[in-house]
Amino acid sequence: MSHSLLSFRRTSAFCAAMLAAAGPVFAATYQPSTDPVFKKMLALNRDLDSYTAHIDVKTRVNILTFSLHGTLYAKGERTKVQFDNVPGIAKSSVENQPSVSAPSTWPADYEMSIAVRDATTTIYHLVPRAADSSVTSVDVTVANASGLVQRYLWTNVNGSTIASDQTYASIEGHELPVASATEVRGKGINSKSQTTFSDYQLNVAVPDSIFAQK
Repeated sequence: MSHSLLSFRRTSAFCAAMLAAAGPVFAATYQPSTDPVFKKMLALNRDLDSYTAHIDVKTRVNILTFSLHGTLYAKGERTKVQFDNVPGIAKSSVENQPSVSAPSTWPADYEMSIAVRDATTTIYHLVPRAADSSVTSVDVTVANASGLVQRYLWTNVNGSTIASDQTYASIEGHELPVASATEVRGKGINSKSQTTFSDYQLNVAVPDSIFAQK
């Protein structure tokens, strides 16, 4: 269930980034169905239907710092984070988390191409098809051998960037995120976050009502 990797970036990207991605190549000829690395991404955690995890976020925004604690819920391709308490300084970070849809939806949601592929990694360049998107592009660095995402880089319409590096562990036979380091850079803001995920509960009941809450 590749969506489980997505929740990582959504929650970890409370702050920060940078990444001068190389211009995409093969844009006109790229076919996801014949890409062996993309196929590995789609095959990850296929038998994982749902899970919960504890999340801790430590963030520095300019000269201020704050910490957040809560629960991550995932079911199908939906994810939701509920924090116990959100201080005023953190509200903007919580409300404006970047996201990328599940890899299975990339061909429909993005103009998709390969920016760089070498012996060990592939960088996918994703351009949102939605005309009203606040994101110009997302560059996703993936390990060729495993299909696991190593880094996400969002470039926003306003010129800011958000980069998030991912760390995984094998939990009950599933590759799941356990930490991320995220950095946001833009006009008037420079923030860094360290996020950890722990106490995973796999294939548990997660009510649909969780995802309807704001």
